[in-house]
Amino acid sequence: MDINILPGVTGRAAAVDGGALLPARAVLDRYGIVGRTLARWLESEKLNFPRPTVINKRRYFRERELVDWERARVADKAQAVA
Repeated sequence: MDINILPGVTGRAAAVDGGALLPARAVLDRYGIVGRTLARWLESEKLNFPRPTVINKRRYFRERELVDWERARVADKAQAVA
């Protein structure tokens, strides 16, 4: 898979397929969590949190996969209530 870092945009990248990559810091901010919580989410097989792409020892998450994960969580909660 080829990855192109967008010039002039710190912390953002785009894969050749057009999917945006978010740095781990953006994921922490997105969910209002700390680094240890993210580590726990990644360790949990049950939670099925999207796996990062590592570039130069930094973790990036595909925004599309995060959105899909969020939608699946909402659907799971809706099924649990019904």
